[in-house]
Amino acid sequence: MTCHDFIARWEAAVAANDLDSMAAMFTEDAIFRSPAVFKPYQSRPVIKGILGLVMQVFGPLTYTNDWSNERGGVVMQFVTTVPGPDKRLEIEGVDIFQLNEQGQITELRVMIRPLRGLQAVAAAMERLMVGQGKG
Repeated sequence: MTCHDFIARWEAAVAANDLDSMAAMFTEDAIFRSPAVFKPYQSRPVIKGILGLVMQVFGPLTYTNDWSNERGGVVMQFVTTVPGPDKRLEIEGVDIFQLNEQGQITELRVMIRPLRGLQAVAAAMERLMVGQGKG
């Protein structure tokens, strides 16, 4: 699978809110590096759970740009909204993927800006995790 194929598949899964398709693109032992938590999360089931929560926090997500290299590195820039203290906040970020030779995700690192938006994401995720007994 080429990086372009991966980008098309990932964008389609995100646009369709297809959590199962997104999760299937990760290796079993993939690593997720959150923008708000120092310790990485590992394993497809754990990452699927996190993505499910993210889908509840983020508004419609649009990818605005992408870059890739021949070593399986893919960066996808996005914009979305998140719940703030008094209104939804616009944020932008990047998903930084590392793919293996089969085109599966071995690592996903997410960066978000501005700081206020990242803080809103972290607070909303924490509320959801505590509500599900994971916090």
